[in-house]
Amino acid sequence: MLEWFKCPDGDITPVKDCLKQCRMGNRCLTLPTLHRIAKEREWNGVASTTQLLNGTMNAFLKLTQPYAIDPDSMIFAIHGENVHKVLEDEANKLGLPAEIALNLDRDIFDLLEPSGDGQSWTLTDYKTWGSYRVMKVLGIVEAGKKPNPNGEVYQKSGKWGTAGSPKMVTVFKQFPQQADNFDAELQLNRYRVMLEERGIKVSKMLIQVLVRDGSLAIARSRGIERNSYLIPVKLLDDAYVRDYFKTKDDNLHQALDSGSWSQPCDNRECWDGARCRGYCEVWQYCTKGLLEHKE
Repeated sequence: MLEWFKCPDGDITPVKDCLKQCRMGNRCLTLPTLHRIAKEREWNGVASTTQLLNGTMNAFLKLTQPYAIDPDSMIFAIHGENVHKVLEDEANKLGLPAEIALNLDRDIFDLLEPSGDGQSWTLTDYKTWGSYRVMKVLGIVEAGKKPNPNGEVYQKSGKWGTAGSPKMVTVFKQFPQQADNFDAELQLNRYRVMLEERGIKVSKMLIQVLVRDGSLAIARSRGIERNSYLIPVKLLDDAYVRDYFKTKDDNLHQALDSGSWSQPCDNRECWDGARCRGYCEVWQYCTKGLLEHKE
């Protein structure tokens, strides 16, 4: 339950107080922006696909415990919403199904386009990700170095090389077998299963990724040269998809019914601890989160 905003000076303030009057005198963001960030989807007993892709501990605590967020951290999420809206409008003009809920406004697919066979559809989901995640999803790895193709040389000697020698640049290669797109694969395959249960055959799935830091040096240092990518999503076994989400849904409802949950997020769900240390809003209620912050 979102209870507080983290202010730029490091203190926290109740959301309701912030929206009435800024305690610092000058707002960190506009009032409409803060109102949008403060809106939470009301729990109606039906977990969304993205909710179930989180660890059960994370989902349970966010539904039952008060927590704080930094409004600045939500700006890209709002940007993503605007991208969805613009593309939804274009899809509507073209007569394509877009932004349609599959169940109680919890699971909304972004776009369906006719496939080339005239009998099935292509399902696409829009994402706004940082270059690090895009690198992982594409399976891009550093594969050595080579002389800069523009002929640039080092102006002075150092650990990088001697003066006058060719300046070396990193070489990247894409290894599909190392690609990690677990969450998007499960999300889109669940939407595909839901659509096919309604008689809509999906033969192809894609994610269209907008790279948040595209064109910046940090993105290029990771082998990301484009601002956007259209990435195929592989087909998963229907039974596996159904079993995965049923297990996660059962676990979340068990936690909510009993009022407690003891199993922390696994390594994938907590990004090998990185989420606990810097991106989890409810870490202080979780033993694993407390341990990660202690370290």
